[in-house]
Amino acid sequence: GLVGALTGPQISGELAQARSARPGLRVLLVGNSFTYYNGMPEMLQGLADGRRGGPPMFVVSYTESGATLEQLSAQRRLTRLIGELRWRSVVLQEQSQMLSLPPQDYQRFTLPYAQLLNSRIRADGAHTVLEMTWGYQQGDRPNVPGDTYGAMQERLQQGYDALGQALNAPVAPVGLAWSEALADRPGLDLWADGRHPDRAGSYLTACVLYAVLAGRDPVGDPYTGGLDSSNARFYQQIAWSAVRAGRG
Repeated sequence: GLVGALTGPQISGELAQARSARPGLRVLLVGNSFTYYNGMPEMLQGLADGRRGGPPMFVVSYTESGATLEQLSAQRRLTRLIGELRWRSVVLQEQSQMLSLPPQDYQRFTLPYAQLLNSRIRADGAHTVLEMTWGYQQGDRPNVPGDTYGAMQERLQQGYDALGQALNAPVAPVGLAWSEALADRPGLDLWADGRHPDRAGSYLTACVLYAVLAGRDPVGDPYTGGLDSSNARFYQQIAWSAVRAGRG
């Protein structure tokens, strides 16, 4: 469909509100199709708007299909966007394989560029948050023969934990919430195509990000992202459980 055919970086979301003087949490999501599929940034905005008594949140995304943090760190438009607004949090989502690759690849291809982005984010008083993504349904077999979802997920967790420690930045445990949901409901499928999220996968991702960025329990939020309310409640509960476990 059209969403897969986007070329070049796209800026979308509540940019005018984020630029305004209105009080609220200004959040920038930086990543690729794992972020923009199914309108996940709009889902995060929907959760924030639906929550009574929660802080207003203005969600903006800067995404490019297939982009790595190395590629994103070289884009002047992103550097300007980070510097020009008073962001509360900037969420970094690395390309989906990178942090499951061997440590030497992490040292060479991810760490220096994450550090560069982190220093730009912090220079303006914002907080860096890392978004731990999920394993592919069959693992990353082209790179790791015989790979599985569980093995890839474990490597991603180790990679994001290492990066979080290196940057002294929190990790939003999206991948862990996925594995908790899949363990809780055998037969559940959160993938659209074995890699990208389906609508439920994106909604679960948004719930985890909301819990981390707003510091609030999403359970009971009336915004369901187009899912039926009992499924939405399940994903809200899983998200909060994963975030709470990460804080322990």
